[in-house]
Amino acid sequence: MASEKGRTTGVVCVIPAFNEEATIGRIVGEALKHCGTVIVVDDNSEDRTAELSRKAGATVIRHVLRLGTGGALSTGFRAALRSDFDIILTMDGDGQHTPDEIPAILDPIQRHEADIVIGSRLLGEPGSMPFIKRVGNKVLSTAASIACGTRITDSQSGFRAYRRELLEYVMHRAWDYRWASEILVLAARADFRIKEVPIAAIYPRKRRKGADIMDGLKILYSTIRRS
Repeated sequence: MASEKGRTTGVVCVIPAFNEEATIGRIVGEALKHCGTVIVVDDNSEDRTAELSRKAGATVIRHVLRLGTGGALSTGFRAALRSDFDIILTMDGDGQHTPDEIPAILDPIQRHEADIVIGSRLLGEPGSMPFIKRVGNKVLSTAASIACGTRITDSQSGFRAYRRELLEYVMHRAWDYRWASEILVLAARADFRIKEVPIAAIYPRKRRKGADIMDGLKILYSTIRRS
């Protein structure tokens, strides 16, 4: 469904955010060009993330305690499922994802070719992705591919789209970075279709967040257990 301005009203965008005042307003504004609603889950930020998100047009849900990315997404998913949107899109609030690529993420679901679409930073040029993250991502993606029974090149990407019916059927439980692989394994075991599309890999020099080595080991162990 599209509005007169071209905005896709059947899509809700969920953005988990922690201390993202430098970028969140721009991300919300650009996401609203493609999505009917943007929900920002403020994971107990210490800055103006919630205020600037509201000013940019987002619906804001604020955690009173920090739960982690997985916990923030779980909150956002449940809020999105209380609406009548057909597709739930997720992206980061720190500028690592380009809102202009949202149509490419949505397209396979809108064409009924997939139930989950992952924006893969490793299908195209890895760009400024740090070498250690690239290697770690490949290891974790290989483990996820084995567990899912299908090739996945970027299991840790948070730039994704989900068909509503999938999230009504499966939901991750992990509050930390393990959510990304967990929900893929659960979906694959329920015979939902997973597809990847190439996206840009953007890593601003001063904003290199994400899983560290210990997080990576937890993700790997958790994924192997599910294989």
